[in-house]
Amino acid sequence: MQGIDNIEHRKLLQIFEKYKDEAIAVQTTSEDDLKIYQNMEELDVLYNCFKILLAELQKCTKDYELKKKSTRSIIHKSLRKMKSETEKKS
Repeated sequence: MQGIDNIEHRKLLQIFEKYKDEAIAVQTTSEDDLKIYQNMEELDVLYNCFKILLAELQKCTKDYELKKKSTRSIIHKSLRKMKSETEKKS
């Protein structure tokens, strides 16, 4: 699974902030400016969505591992018990 690089995203935000500052200093707005603002807004939404989903995935993975260990433990305990009972009958 490919993720979104946090450092790369922050660098892009810094570049965008510099761009915004320059655009304000020059006092111009163009179609490209509007497109850039819109794209950055969408990127932020997507990045935040990614972070939320990643946190959910990490929680799911942790829960899975805990349940797997618990289940494995119960299985091994039951197997030992069955083996012991089988040996007693023999």
